[in-house]
Amino acid sequence: MSYQIVDCNHLGPERLTSAMNAAFSDYVVPLSMTVEAFRDFQKQRGFSDRHSFVALEGEEIAAFWFSGSPSPAYDNRAYTLSVGTCPKHRRKGLSRQLLEAVIEVQRSDAASGLQLEVVSTNAKAIKAYEAFGFVSTRKLRVCKLKTTGLIASNPGGVEFTTLNVDELPEDETGYFDTVPTPQNSRSALIGLAETTQIIGAWHGDDLVGWGAVFRDGAVAQIGVRKDRRRSGVGQAILFQLAERAGTEQLTFVNIDESATGINAFLNQAGAEDILQQFEMHLTL
Repeated sequence: MSYQIVDCNHLGPERLTSAMNAAFSDYVVPLSMTVEAFRDFQKQRGFSDRHSFVALEGEEIAAFWFSGSPSPAYDNRAYTLSVGTCPKHRRKGLSRQLLEAVIEVQRSDAASGLQLEVVSTNAKAIKAYEAFGFVSTRKLRVCKLKTTGLIASNPGGVEFTTLNVDELPEDETGYFDTVPTPQNSRSALIGLAETTQIIGAWHGDDLVGWGAVFRDGAVAQIGVRKDRRRSGVGQAILFQLAERAGTEQLTFVNIDESATGINAFLNQAGAEDILQQFEMHLTL
């Protein structure tokens, strides 16, 4: 078989969606993504057609490496959205060829490296990324929380409003203990602004916390100002998010396991683990 490595400049979301579904068709739970969902996926995770590449066999997309552009928010690393190969094209070295193409364009844009997440039980993928030079940098938790068990609360003097993303503080360090992964970042909220609910918790004119939830019930962010923690603000924000989402459960994707505060908060609320991921970095 002969393959051509090309960027995604002239490939529409319909073809890329089909390629993703084909690449993950033999999973225990096969992927069945709609074109609309793929467009959201692109916006949320910062897809760049110039920095993303596919391997073509004729007109068929045999494999892909979807990437964003270098991000100052992540020390100028570029985020890898997804990597996949259709079953019949595996074990032909396509991922390495795609990575080489990605690295070339990233270096031309002064990227410091790449980063991605991989499920901790996917030993084959982890081994492949390690062979490419990626190293694990932190453990990430994915969990779910039933909304039916949440109790309404209203800490004294705190009021809740709907916020736009541009109303959030530029400096988030007083609210977060660790940096959110790219799909939960400020850029993700901007990309999905039309369908993302952001709730602000106010004490007078002071923003003491906020929460953001995507339309599928995935909570992107919960931030409570450090001097207002353990006062019921987080619990109240969580209830507000559940009300706005209108889903039977909330999901929390890629919570840094070293962030003891948010993990203790989620455990107390009744969160159940789904899986664990590793964040991995490649230095260029």
